[in-house]
Amino acid sequence: MRDLSLCLRSFEDCERLEAHDPRFQHIVELAQEGRYTAAADAVEVLLAEDVFEVRLLGYYFLAVFHEEGMARLPEVLETLAALVQRNWEGLPLGDKRAVLLNKSVTWLFQTLFDTLSYHQSHKDERWQGWWKDSTEARLSAAMKAVRELLGLLPESVYRSGSEALAKLVPWLRELREQVIANQPQEPPPPPPKEAAPEAPASPAPRDEPSLFLKLGQPVQLVGSAHLVELCNKLKAFELLIQREEFQKAALVSDDILSTLEGFDPRRFFPELFSTFGALLNKHVRHIQDHWEGKDSTEWKTLSQFYQVDLERFVKSE
Repeated sequence: MRDLSLCLRSFEDCERLEAHDPRFQHIVELAQEGRYTAAADAVEVLLAEDVFEVRLLGYYFLAVFHEEGMARLPEVLETLAALVQRNWEGLPLGDKRAVLLNKSVTWLFQTLFDTLSYHQSHKDERWQGWWKDSTEARLSAAMKAVRELLGLLPESVYRSGSEALAKLVPWLRELREQVIANQPQEPPPPPPKEAAPEAPASPAPRDEPSLFLKLGQPVQLVGSAHLVELCNKLKAFELLIQREEFQKAALVSDDILSTLEGFDPRRFFPELFSTFGALLNKHVRHIQDHWEGKDSTEWKTLSQFYQVDLERFVKSE
């Protein structure tokens, strides 16, 4: 079990590791190859020498989760929150330290969410282990830590990082509900021997069905010709790799990566955004007045509520 307290320090007096340093490049390569344990070992060596680079912390925290699963997820999130609070809380927009931290947490939370979603959808051996380690208390602690981190990483400064982090909230909530639903139920008490007749109870009010999608619920989308073309290119890449025609595969992969770098979902799923576009165009004058108040405390508070619980955000008055 890794000692997360190694990260709980002030980094003002640490030696800064530059991106061109071979040690930095080596750890990045290990992480890109999916060798998270080796990457974390290398980060621990640097920390022991009081050498620090914020972009490497994401690799370290992901390695802890990769090795120990849901049992350590709350502690990973709590440690990161304490670390941010100690070293980077309140940094202004554009501060280089905030830019580097944003890159690190964006990679960490996007990779973590993708990893969780992948294994959950495949219901593989790794997911079965995570499921066994998932308890109501652990998931509640993880959700609390995520909310604390969202408060420490305001969207105005850490836009991509806070967006990636916010994806964990509905995922954790949904998993917590599943864990609670699967808990063994206590048997009902035996009925009294002589019970007086009672008036029939009025039926309990039913919860209104949610208008929002649930995690794992299938979604049907109509794609454009651009999506069909992209799907065909992805399939072509798979076939070329199978046949070991790597020159052709390199050309196709370069084209796919260029498409992803400039990915605009409106080109690939125009029907999905058609209602949004029509409503925005119709009511833009009323909405624009509120856009101008994006720097206000009211907007920032409402934004945090929106990121944490979309359904309650919509229902609240």
